[in-house]
Amino acid sequence: MRLRLDHLIIRSGEPQKTLAELARRSGAPVLADVEELIGGIPPERPLGYGLGFAADVPLMDAVGELRALGFPVSPPAPGAAGDRRWRAAQIHGLLPNPFPVPVSTRRPGVRDRVAGAAAGTLGRIPVLARAGVNEAGDSMVVLTEYGFDVAAWRATVADGPAVVGVELGAAGDRAAWERLPLGDEVPVTVRDDGPPGITRVLLGGARRKPFSLGAVRFEWVSGG
Repeated sequence: MRLRLDHLIIRSGEPQKTLAELARRSGAPVLADVEELIGGIPPERPLGYGLGFAADVPLMDAVGELRALGFPVSPPAPGAAGDRRWRAAQIHGLLPNPFPVPVSTRRPGVRDRVAGAAAGTLGRIPVLARAGVNEAGDSMVVLTEYGFDVAAWRATVADGPAVVGVELGAAGDRAAWERLPLGDEVPVTVRDDGPPGITRVLLGGARRKPFSLGAVRFEWVSGG
């Protein structure tokens, strides 16, 4: 099994403003409107909250392999936005104070299917959904499996800059990242020093001026 970087997660107290600034300064297209989430104390500035990966095997198989490697992983839970559907599991032990969800290192089984179904049901009840994000933690690493043609969906907008490298601080968990079965499509450089989370994103394509969104620096690489 190999994991490839699928998306970056930036947490902001002003998501609409942050997304607009990212699009303006990087040339990245906007695929979906911002949806406000209630819960937790918003950060004072945008944070490099985490990363999203996709696996080259079915999601439940990937969860099993990661647990066998010693990673605490949550049961896969369904997600939806409009007519788009997906399932996602969270991986703990890679970044500090992760989003608080139940995780396990046991081999996946019936318990995981029941827990994932329950998470999806609770997420559709507004009061419980809000309660579920009242404690956002400081990070999130997620493994996603899409139930729609994500490549076709992304192709509905113009191309933007490609992410060709990511740097992040692991705050003491670098050894865990070295055990993670990452592919080499987008290099992820992990350090134990400095602030935790995504700190630097390297972009390719038409060059623009480097810029920062809160704690995250965006730069273009030579020849990208």
